[in-house]
Amino acid sequence: MAQTGNFNKQKIITSNITVDNTSYEAGEFVQAALPQNITLSLIRISGTLSGTPPTKITIQVSRDAAGDDIVIPSTEATFTTGITTAATGVVVYEVEANIYTKGTLYIHAKVDAATFTWTNTELYWRE
Repeated sequence: MAQTGNFNKQKIITSNITVDNTSYEAGEFVQAALPQNITLSLIRISGTLSGTPPTKITIQVSRDAAGDDIVIPSTEATFTTGITTAATGVVVYEVEANIYTKGTLYIHAKVDAATFTWTNTELYWRE
């Protein structure tokens, strides 16, 4: 018998991207292949804050690596740091975006100052 209802899924992507610009760079992105007809609900990004750390990070999600075919427009969040270490920065975006086409999404990022080393991206969606 076929299953019915919504099913929650997760994808974890590891990376090592240095984000040190206040504007987007076409070559700085995390890519994720996702199924079609989903509702992308959460994007969680984490990594290492360096020096005088940035306080905010802005992401933009597109269907192309250049960042021109936008699916989720620029969205800003404030870093939250760990309880025992201020060097770990985390942001969570609640997006609720319907993605109808199967393919790869590209997440570009920029920070308000200093440097962030982007090491982990978690995507959560419903099918």
